[in-house]
Amino acid sequence: MNTQWDPELYLRFQEERTQPSIDLVNRIVLDEPGRILDVGCGPGNSTEILFGRWPEAEITGLDSSEDMIQKAKKSFPKRYWVHSDIMDFQMPGYFDLVFSNAVLQWLPHQKSVIKHLVGFLKPGGILAVQVPQNQGSPLHETLNKIASQKEFSQYTKDAQKTLHYRTGYFYYDKLSSLMDDLYIWETSYYHIMDKHENLIQWYRSTGMRPYLQSLPDDELREKMINLLLAQCRLAYPLQKDGRVIFPFNRLFFIGKKPSK
Repeated sequence: MNTQWDPELYLRFQEERTQPSIDLVNRIVLDEPGRILDVGCGPGNSTEILFGRWPEAEITGLDSSEDMIQKAKKSFPKRYWVHSDIMDFQMPGYFDLVFSNAVLQWLPHQKSVIKHLVGFLKPGGILAVQVPQNQGSPLHETLNKIASQKEFSQYTKDAQKTLHYRTGYFYYDKLSSLMDDLYIWETSYYHIMDKHENLIQWYRSTGMRPYLQSLPDDELREKMINLLLAQCRLAYPLQKDGRVIFPFNRLFFIGKKPSK
């Protein structure tokens, strides 16, 4: 299912979306990488974290969304950006670091993708990845229940197949024969939202995006949004200060390609 990305909507929560990249970069042990590939760079916020850590490196930002790449070029015109699907991407030479933030969950054939990413690395190179693990959240589960209702399901059948969550066990099995020094961990981020509507805005730019774009008109889109908002008010209670806590789980892994 081919859907469009909205960089401006995505960046409304830029700080929250960028923090996992910061945390992942801070766990990477690599002194002076010559070449870095940022897979699924989006509007360039994760790529800038890489530049901040390794300003002398040659860094390539890669994304399959033309809208995201255009936003990255506009925001950071001095960087090198490539519009391409990861499996079609070709570039001479190898990389010291392949970095990917919140991308694999959109790809069904992750075993092939992981082998492809490892293939970009030099011997001794590092693969560092973050993948959302929020499929069990009330927000995501409620969205799937709403999408399964009769008035929506005739349009959203394909949309419900666009996210492909995998466990840490899956990634270990796929990587353990390819990498040395493999580390896997999860972090739960407690995002503080001013109101329930912000949860909807968060999800409209990512997980809810294919559902809304599959619907034929604004009336149905608005109805789906309002149904989800009503359920969010029940699932995410207001705190004493009137704000809402939105827990969001993410899985990380870092591996080193064998030197020989």
